[in-house]
Amino acid sequence: MLRSLLRLSAAVAFAALLTPGTPSAAPPPGLAYDEIVRIVANATPPPPGNFQNDVAALNAQQTAAAATPTPAPRRRGGFGSIIGAIASGGNVAGAAGGAVAQNAADNAVQSSLGARFGAMGAGFANFLNPHLMRYAYWNGWERVEDVTAQTATIRKCDAGQVIQLNLAAKTYTIYSPGNEPPPAAPRGAPGPRTRPAAEQPGTAVATFSNTTASLAPLRIEGQPTTGYDTTTSFSTTQATGSCHNSSAGMQTVQYISPLIRPSVNSCPVRPPEGLPETAAPPPATGGCKPTFSMHTSGPIPPVNRLALYSLVSFSAANGSAQPPSGGSSSFAFLTERGNIKTLGTADAGLFDVPQGFTKTP
Repeated sequence: MLRSLLRLSAAVAFAALLTPGTPSAAPPPGLAYDEIVRIVANATPPPPGNFQNDVAALNAQQTAAAATPTPAPRRRGGFGSIIGAIASGGNVAGAAGGAVAQNAADNAVQSSLGARFGAMGAGFANFLNPHLMRYAYWNGWERVEDVTAQTATIRKCDAGQVIQLNLAAKTYTIYSPGNEPPPAAPRGAPGPRTRPAAEQPGTAVATFSNTTASLAPLRIEGQPTTGYDTTTSFSTTQATGSCHNSSAGMQTVQYISPLIRPSVNSCPVRPPEGLPETAAPPPATGGCKPTFSMHTSGPIPPVNRLALYSLVSFSAANGSAQPPSGGSSSFAFLTERGNIKTLGTADAGLFDVPQGFTKTP
């Protein structure tokens, strides 16, 4: 039961990492910004306001990686040795090369945290390396560019168009909103769910606590921001039967700007290929049935404003998140945003196929 809650927390955080530009509501003018997203594993994250330095470091890392062939990595079971590889470039630099990042994700996330996050850890691989994204919103349209992968997707769903661009090959494909290909499922993603086996009855006292403290204001990328530090903890005690005593926590540090998250015209949402589209089957009878209590305190961070810095860290107090080789581990999602600009009519070309691009089937 604790695992399920933490998986849900991880899913929410990872969804925010993958689609951080998903907006709620705002009138024109439009908005554009760049964003670095990544997983920080056993390393000190950069401080708020470090976006430009991190972009420069990321560009330097990618230039070096392109000039130096990366040897095929070996599978490693020790969490510390993997972290040594992926943190070798400092706070910003991860492992050079996608293959190293994939191995790091498999070992560091699936092996060390697999008991807590399951196969979902496979989807984190691309974010062990810093990942530069570029977002633009105007007139209810959205452009999401993966600068690292040199791809972009333009969604103009009210106009019946989803345009996928290959910026490196200078090609494009146009889909209707309902026919946009779903993303591929992460390697190792679970298949269709089956009804879980019946468990012995059990009870426990489950306590959820959420405490938020205000941080000193900070100016980031020319924008005034308000800081929030939220500590979320969950524990089960007095366990009997199939229930187990356990505890875990999540800390979220945010610096939120006054910028309203831009609005977009909704497109149909499809799950990744390979993942079941139907709801999970009903749980088996029996099993752990906890009694819940919830406690919250402190200010409530606004949900419709753009965060320029967001660090979501996970921890486990019962040792279940420790790596098999022993020692300690830390695991966090980091989002930094910068290069903010206002968009208007003159920027409408951002949402069209660039000149010189060739259409593909």
